[in-house]
Amino acid sequence: MPRCCHLTRREILQWGAVVAASPLLSALGDVERAYGLTRAVAGNPALPMHLELVTLTETSAIVTWFTGDPTRVDEVGRPVPMPADSEVLLGTSPTNLRQVFHDARPTPYHYAELNDLEPGQRYFYVARSGGVPATAAISTFGNPAGTSTVDASPSGPFVFVAPQPPPGDFLFAIALCNDLHLGETVAGLAATLGDVQVPPGITQVAGEPPYAQVMAAALGTESRARGANVLLANGDISSEGGQTDVQAAKAYLDAFGPYLDTYLVSRGNHDRPHTGDASAACSPAPAAPDHHDCFGDAFFSGASTWFAKDAFGLRIIGLDTYDKIGNGGDNGVMSDEQFAFVRDELARDTDQPTLVFGHHPVTLEASITTVRPLIFDLDPQQAVQLEALYADSPGVFLQHSGHTHRNKLTRSPSASNVAFQEVGAVKEYPGGFTLLRVHTGGYATNFYKFRDPLAQEWSERSRPEYGGLAPFYVFGDIVDRNSVAARDFSDLRSAASSSGAPIQDVPQAGSAGKAELAPTGGDDRTTLLVAGAATAAALSAEAYLRRAGRGEGARGEAPD
Repeated sequence: MPRCCHLTRREILQWGAVVAASPLLSALGDVERAYGLTRAVAGNPALPMHLELVTLTETSAIVTWFTGDPTRVDEVGRPVPMPADSEVLLGTSPTNLRQVFHDARPTPYHYAELNDLEPGQRYFYVARSGGVPATAAISTFGNPAGTSTVDASPSGPFVFVAPQPPPGDFLFAIALCNDLHLGETVAGLAATLGDVQVPPGITQVAGEPPYAQVMAAALGTESRARGANVLLANGDISSEGGQTDVQAAKAYLDAFGPYLDTYLVSRGNHDRPHTGDASAACSPAPAAPDHHDCFGDAFFSGASTWFAKDAFGLRIIGLDTYDKIGNGGDNGVMSDEQFAFVRDELARDTDQPTLVFGHHPVTLEASITTVRPLIFDLDPQQAVQLEALYADSPGVFLQHSGHTHRNKLTRSPSASNVAFQEVGAVKEYPGGFTLLRVHTGGYATNFYKFRDPLAQEWSERSRPEYGGLAPFYVFGDIVDRNSVAARDFSDLRSAASSSGAPIQDVPQAGSAGKAELAPTGGDDRTTLLVAGAATAAALSAEAYLRRAGRGEGARGEAPD
């Protein structure tokens, strides 16, 4: 007797995979989409899905997608990866597309870079595998540009407009990255309480290198290949501040170039002083001798963990936004001494072009999806004070933050001169870095996914984090990942005309002594458990807000 309504767990996962692969089918009743799904399953089970327009510059665009079998699922509940070819059709009219990219090598993880675009030109494109058009990732609501607008045809052609370049001549480029989490082995966790993971996490495929190492290895090579002269690694360099993990992280960052000459780091909450055997060989924190600071030993040798440096005439201020002893799950805090340093340094030359980087986000807008007791941001009162300092310093143009693992561009009403840029994590989906390109008359920011095959594989495997809600939160809109702004940088030097190390010391304002980290309480298991639920609630809230149309642009079109 045939079963009617009682599905096995495997059957539920299979149907869930079909739904995930066809997020707009039931909502739109799209015949073309249904035909594409049927055709792929009947002939070649490699169904192209998860199409995303990741990077958009004035002359290039990068699109990625995945091919999987929606009738079968792997252990994390996603369609089983299926190799296929990669093809992109492009044109200035939706009825006149020609092949501009084709890679016959079969892979489930597709990465197509389209070059020689014309600034300001509108383009239409279709990405295909096995002749079947790729459908947009569900987290983009049918729009691979990530503008939260449902496109009329889920399989394209999709449209974007290549932006104009920043004004003036190119000077130099800086790679912005964060959240490497070296030593981490389970992704997508808010907390671990004994054997309980909150929520259930995702691990690497058996036999493959640890994912944090895969992604960190791609960082140095690919940021250099994209033209970065300087790299800023903005906190959570390690998983939990252990000596082995911190040293491993430094070794991966050293692949970019010499520390302090070519790259700088800041402390994240995961890099805080810890107790336990993993950090026992490191220096004790002055105010809490039972806590040992391996991060401080590796990168600051007992000196201040906040600083000011010079790169091609650009002032770079590094913050320590977890300047205390704590459990890592509370808000970011800066000491009074650190605030005095920042105030004095900015006052030294309020007009000098200045980039600030600190792990915790600052603006009120960035905190919209925060749910207590999990707080993603700098202490609100301190955030207001920091924005006031920026408002009085016209030279500050960019604050780079991490911690949220998302691409997000926010603004402050009081410090309108500053773009507050959060960057997606190195260690998981979407997995990459942002390249800041500075010209004499402005700058551009562009997020790049890693293209290393193992990194692409892990990025896609980690996509289902937080019950599939993570992509809604971390991928960002097209303007969160790619933006252009006008700014007078005519006094800065170009990398081509500079000699010696890109990063130089500047006169230090205020005290250079290392502050004592004040204890703020130990781990609270109940708080961590609630934090896991709060994370899921925050991700769900962000998804709802994007569905309500908070994204930029319309109908797949990137803003001009």
